[in-house]
Amino acid sequence: MDNRVNDFTQGGVTYMKKKIPGYIGVCLLILAILAGCSETQPSEQPIVKETETANTITVAVDGSTFLPDATKSIKRDFSEGLTLKKALLNSGLVDFTADGKRIQSVGEVSLDSSLSWAVKLNGKDIEQEDWDMELHAKDEVIIYVKAADSGGDGVAYQTTLLKVSGGNIMPTLNRQYAGVYVQECTVRDVLKSSGIVRMSENNKFVVSVENVTPRMNQRWVIMVNDKELMENGLDMKLNPRDAVKLELTNAS
Repeated sequence: MDNRVNDFTQGGVTYMKKKIPGYIGVCLLILAILAGCSETQPSEQPIVKETETANTITVAVDGSTFLPDATKSIKRDFSEGLTLKKALLNSGLVDFTADGKRIQSVGEVSLDSSLSWAVKLNGKDIEQEDWDMELHAKDEVIIYVKAADSGGDGVAYQTTLLKVSGGNIMPTLNRQYAGVYVQECTVRDVLKSSGIVRMSENNKFVVSVENVTPRMNQRWVIMVNDKELMENGLDMKLNPRDAVKLELTNAS
């Protein structure tokens, strides 16, 4: 009887040994199938990326020597019927004048009468009356600054920059105004020619900026290259690319 039990026990062991290899084989087959599926995914990704690139346009701002800090580039989805003007509006970079015929500002930067915004499409200048032309996929739109004087082509102009900040009092007030640098110009000259600053009758104090007049406990602080000016600082002569800043602060 003991021999039958042993035989049964041995038979059970033998039976299990036959089943285990079959189970392992099935597992290996499943792993092989899964590995084969995962290997096809990377080869599909470049095709998707290429398709996405083919269905976009580029809108770029070229600050050049005028506004080098304004240079940036973004991509936007292309769709049939998209016009140049619509692409500029959709970029989120451009604000037009009320009549929609000119670019008023790009980002936070506006230009004085000595400069103007211009547009190129694939390297070719596009006049304002042609901004309703339709674009194609992969087109490149460039917004750049040029001198308002058409006779200045090829001249390396330099600029002065006027920055306006509402500080902690009016945090939403942030503007920049650029103009062609004029030799021997002073801080006062830049403020008076900006068109947004109202000076006192003796031209010694800033009364308002962007129609914002400080309250009794506030004042407009004048800085050049982030350094506050002294009382007689309005007569300071500026260098090319100097930045004059007006910031609304609480009076100390």
